[in-house]
Amino acid sequence: MKSPSLRLRLTMFISGILLLACLITTSISYFELKNSLNQVFDSQQLLFAKRLAALSFHGNMMPKPMGPKKIPEIDEDELESLQFDDDALAFAIFNRKGEMLMNDGEEGKNLYFYGGFFSSKNHRAMVNEQDKWRILWLLSNDNRSVIAVGQKLDYQQDILADLVYKQLIPWLITFVIVIVFVVFLIGRSFSPIKILANKIANRKPDEASTINIEGIPKEISPFVLALNKLFGRISSMITHERQFISDAAHELRTPLAALRVQTEVAQLSNDDEESRNRALNNLLIGIDRTSHLVDQLLTLSRLDSLEIKDELKQVRWLDIITNVAEELKPLAEQKHIQITITPQNSDETIIGQQLLLSIMVRNIINNAIRYIAENKQITITIQQNRIIFADNGKGVDSEILRRLGERFYRPAGQKEKGSGLGLSIVKKIAELHKISVTFANKDGFVVTLDCENRYVSGKK
Repeated sequence: MKSPSLRLRLTMFISGILLLACLITTSISYFELKNSLNQVFDSQQLLFAKRLAALSFHGNMMPKPMGPKKIPEIDEDELESLQFDDDALAFAIFNRKGEMLMNDGEEGKNLYFYGGFFSSKNHRAMVNEQDKWRILWLLSNDNRSVIAVGQKLDYQQDILADLVYKQLIPWLITFVIVIVFVVFLIGRSFSPIKILANKIANRKPDEASTINIEGIPKEISPFVLALNKLFGRISSMITHERQFISDAAHELRTPLAALRVQTEVAQLSNDDEESRNRALNNLLIGIDRTSHLVDQLLTLSRLDSLEIKDELKQVRWLDIITNVAEELKPLAEQKHIQITITPQNSDETIIGQQLLLSIMVRNIINNAIRYIAENKQITITIQQNRIIFADNGKGVDSEILRRLGERFYRPAGQKEKGSGLGLSIVKKIAELHKISVTFANKDGFVVTLDCENRYVSGKK
């Protein structure tokens, strides 16, 4: 489903607010105008009724006309040009019994009489809406007659509608002008986004430079900053991938060449069974070493692009170390090496990924087993915020100690099989868990994991 554009959403939102404001204002104006018109028309009707009351009271006293007087004729065209409704107002005069004494000869004969409204002198007038009329009844001063003056409700409604309409027209014109300006301003406001989109579209896949946020609206800056961080992570990932491919190609070249040599030796052995078996045995050793190297490379590659935010749980160091020690016990027994676990704080825990922590501990213990002499001892001490792996071997030279943890670093003259990635993996997993790793010589080789102020015992 196609999502509407942000410009359309904003335009519709602003248009809705303006129309709602117009509707509310017009509604308020309608009722206010209606009340005002009622007051005006009531005043007009009352004035007309008072005039009639005066006529009815003084009618017999009016002087007779002194003689015929010519009344100027009114031009019919001029009369038609006057915009008025002569049926809008009507009157009738009733006696106290309700008998109509006089009307205007047109609509006035339809007016009603209601008695009993004028029980006191303080209430001499009454206004009410009857059918299509708004009628005012006025008791004459001599209390002998009632004058009814009616105003057509349609007439009032027409005037009211006309006033509301004339008030609404400027609103609608203003609305159209405002919407045009809103669309224009929204388009101008989104122009930095179009420029930004063009910049992103024209970037090279491996471009690591960040986008300059100068001139970009404050509301979009966080988005651009997040993009810059993403570009940085992608660039770092591409660099790691390239480094991995380069390292893998470099490290696999030698064992693959050795495998090829051993295969050729086995092919050329012909009837020399001993030579062929030795070559096949070397071939198996080479395959195992290559498999181990590939596993280490893949593990390191996964760690390079890993962020441990999910699947975190609280695990006990004692459980991890005990399981790994049991797993490596056969390897240690081959060299008559004893692994001793000293849990000074057996409840020491850490929040992290159990699998990664197990790999880290396995690499440390496995390295110790492989690189110390036979009949030695490995002691693992679990303290508060600290794990110590110590052996009673001869330790390592200071130069070697300084470079431990570098990828593919293997000391010269090393006879033990390996890829030089084991301690690199240890350092990477420790970094992901915010653990500090140190290598030292102290009556042997010592690896210390400091977890203080890290994810320990559920505290960050």
